[in-house]
Amino acid sequence: MINKRARGMLGILVREADGILPFSEADFCRRLCLIGQRRGMKVYVFTPSSVSAGQSSIRGFCFENGSWQQRMYAPPDIVYDRCFSYDRRTLHRKHIAMKRLAGVHQFSYLTRGLSGKWNVHRALLGCPELVPYLPDTLPYRTESQLELWLDSHQGEAFLKPQHGTHGKRTLHIISPSSSEKLLLTGRDGQNQILHRQFHSRQEGLNWIHSFIANRPYIMQAYLELVTSGKEPFDIRALMQKNAQGCWELTGMAARIGAKETLTSNLHGGGVPREAESFLRSEFGIGPGSRIADTVRELSGKIPVCLESRFGRLAELGIDFGVDRSGKVWVLETNSKPGRSSFFRIGDAVSARKSFENPILYARYLLLSKP
Repeated sequence: MINKRARGMLGILVREADGILPFSEADFCRRLCLIGQRRGMKVYVFTPSSVSAGQSSIRGFCFENGSWQQRMYAPPDIVYDRCFSYDRRTLHRKHIAMKRLAGVHQFSYLTRGLSGKWNVHRALLGCPELVPYLPDTLPYRTESQLELWLDSHQGEAFLKPQHGTHGKRTLHIISPSSSEKLLLTGRDGQNQILHRQFHSRQEGLNWIHSFIANRPYIMQAYLELVTSGKEPFDIRALMQKNAQGCWELTGMAARIGAKETLTSNLHGGGVPREAESFLRSEFGIGPGSRIADTVRELSGKIPVCLESRFGRLAELGIDFGVDRSGKVWVLETNSKPGRSSFFRIGDAVSARKSFENPILYARYLLLSKP
């Protein structure tokens, strides 16, 4: 039983890394350790390799007294999973580590992951009030299926990996039925800009199928989500649970990409702006404010909808698109969101809350245990 004085232990699970520190997201973890100390909680960082078979303690790191300290810790009562699994090997190692941990100590996850973009889309389709904001979407299967999609969607499609991040390996395809050509723009696996032109549609479809290479993908209706200057943009809303265990909107930021690119992710060179002022400048004061209100309203509904399907969540980064008519679209949700936008736009309140809320919600869970 966790006593209200001890508060319990929060372990932040991250990927291994090469360098001075053997783990990723060091600055993010440093901030969480310091917030934990101020809130009377013990917070430490560990990786899948920190959990050894048959051991009841974990090798971890905690930032205290101005530096990182490495020591052996008791198993965490709550695990904050920030371990991004970009490949099967990392995913397998994480699975083994968590199985070992569960064998020596009963713990809870602060939040669950979401099981791919297609499953998230289907969950959102189950909430009628969200359906008008969802773009037409299907899982990608074959070249012939994509060809039928192009013929029924004005010769355009947007393809993205079901488990991808940062806009990597996304594709915009243009192939009108009146032309044999196929044009393609997007980003490769290194997030570099990609442009290809094929003189026959079948040649292009074959190349796309090879590029996808058995990775699970979804196809979506292509939406022209650009500024008046033809720069791609989206609106990122960060929803988090707070100290009372309730969802709240931590903040919003617009992300604007470069011309002639497909995505606006910051990892791909996007630039953040304060969301509502940006929307007002693009669409006018009244329409821009109404768009921002719609984003806020949808941001409040989406977490509740997804929790009813996937179980308890703690935070979600929700990406919205806005077309030139002012129509809002729900593009994507991320259960391991970044928060650098708030620092870069100078929103100190949202930046601070984005780090505090995971600690405060973990504390709420610990104190709520019988």
